[in-house]
Amino acid sequence: MRCARCNSVLYRCPDTTFDHAIAWSLTGLILLVLANVFPVLHLSVSGHHTETSLISGAVALFNNDQVGVALLVVGVLIVAPTLLFLLQMAVLLPLRQGWILPRFISCMRLLGRLNHWLMFDVFLLAVIVAVVKLSSLADVSPGPGLWAFLVLMVASILSITSYDMHAVWNRYSELAPPQGGLPVPAPASGGMPRKSSALSNGLATCHDCGLLSRWPGAGSEADCPRCGAPLHLRKVDSLGRTWALLIAGYILFIPANVLPITITSSIVGVQADTIMSGVAYFWHEGAYDLAIVIFVASVFVPLLKLIALTFLTWSAQRRMTWEPMQRTRLYRMVEFIGKWSMLDVFVVALLARLVQFSSLASIQPGPGAIAFSVVVLITMFAAMSFDPRLIWDPLESNAHSGEKRD
Repeated sequence: MRCARCNSVLYRCPDTTFDHAIAWSLTGLILLVLANVFPVLHLSVSGHHTETSLISGAVALFNNDQVGVALLVVGVLIVAPTLLFLLQMAVLLPLRQGWILPRFISCMRLLGRLNHWLMFDVFLLAVIVAVVKLSSLADVSPGPGLWAFLVLMVASILSITSYDMHAVWNRYSELAPPQGGLPVPAPASGGMPRKSSALSNGLATCHDCGLLSRWPGAGSEADCPRCGAPLHLRKVDSLGRTWALLIAGYILFIPANVLPITITSSIVGVQADTIMSGVAYFWHEGAYDLAIVIFVASVFVPLLKLIALTFLTWSAQRRMTWEPMQRTRLYRMVEFIGKWSMLDVFVVALLARLVQFSSLASIQPGPGAIAFSVVVLITMFAAMSFDPRLIWDPLESNAHSGEKRD
């Protein structure tokens, strides 16, 4: 089922037994343990041998006083997927058996926010970049943990796509006792006009469970009758929050690209590399494809996200009616490419652990690493805080500005 106005997917025919999602979640949990127990890469140079796993890379960052970057790596590659797999099994298994997990609503709210933070595909690309960067200096070989990560990436995708959140909430509605609150509106005879929005018909969608409810009117407050979350016609202070995050992103984008992201110490001296110097290194070595990938993921994409979100926020605030479909597509692209800016962060985590050969050579994260990590997070949060429905609101005569809807 797709939106009649912007063609966004609203609903997919799901596996209502939840068997596939439970199986893939269990598989992902097992693979996540294996991927962190076994080494991802082996490195040999001049009789010295070392290896790295995800945990050891994070520990190396922590030992180099890069606590924020270490927590970010552990959070998106270990904590978030672990919680995702555990919550999916904890929520879906009871529903499959015909009962509801205690604290079901809280678990579902957290589960709905974890899907944005799965980045195994970005990590695997970071492994490729690290291997190419070190191949001219040492012998690099993949470890069993790398193959576990490869299968884990597939399992995590399938665990999410094997079920639909609407189906989970519908199953909850069947099993839960009747709730108080506003009734769910029945479709009017003949249905709503094809491109009429919920807002124009006095309806509000719950931002947590997706239930459509009757809005009581201006100046009123109401809670979702299914999950109890406060109802809002649009995301609260969407434009104000997005502007604040964008300004912070522009400010931090400068030190993220000017300050060194890695500091290499060897017998020939100390070299500080920024993101652009890393791009120049790969280009000079003939690895043009990786140079382009790093430039796009670490420089072009963050800047593109900032500029695109600035335009979208400005156009929504000005209540422009120009090409709403094209602007919606731009927002979807910004939301999709957001996580790929984490590439350099993962590369730094791998190199910080792999290249530690006392007096021969060592690589440590530089001050630019934390600035770049914060820029990536800020742009992702900015995309989440922006409400794309504000693009379409000016097309309706009874729509409000969308600046504040609480």
